[in-house]
Amino acid sequence: MLANWMLPFHQFSLLDARPLQRMTDVCEKYGLKLLTYGSFCGGFISPKWLNQPVPEIYSEASQLTPSQRKYFDMLQNWGSWTDFQHLLSTLAAIADKHNSSQHHHTCPTAAATKITLTNIATRWILQQPSVGAVIVGTRLGVSTHAQDNLNVFRFALDEEDVQRINAVALGAASGGAGAKDAWTRANRVFGILGDCGNEYRAMH
Repeated sequence: MLANWMLPFHQFSLLDARPLQRMTDVCEKYGLKLLTYGSFCGGFISPKWLNQPVPEIYSEASQLTPSQRKYFDMLQNWGSWTDFQHLLSTLAAIADKHNSSQHHHTCPTAAATKITLTNIATRWILQQPSVGAVIVGTRLGVSTHAQDNLNVFRFALDEEDVQRINAVALGAASGGAGAKDAWTRANRVFGILGDCGNEYRAMH
């Protein structure tokens, strides 16, 4: 039994911030907590894709998983590959900042891994209103990254970090939370796909 009510399984990432439009307000009103998934966008939000050319999603050479092909569609709804590279480089710069600040006082276990741009993206989700947890998908025996994922508990994003991320991910002109109608990128995704889960309801 959960200590607080949780509303599970809503996709929530830097490329799909639809829960911020209405869902988080409802959760705050009724004391609910969101369980989120898809925060890594099938692995696209990772250092592996920084400074890489746009993939040919159906080319065998690209070695994309079915999940990544799905999230590539989400990426295209959000913006261009150039926009996405800007987002990854912003996250990487923030990760470098936090690695530098922790260089002299990390604990022995934490020192084994550095904070990555993926950790920054996860931390941004965790610091959003009414988010209870981020569900991390892994492929047993293939990619777990358990220690890397635990890095999100070593730091918190400050206001400057959040504003830098919001400016790119949400398209927030001022970088702050601001008025939702000014979120150019987030509103584009909402306009194309509708509210949370609408793309799945449309399949039935």
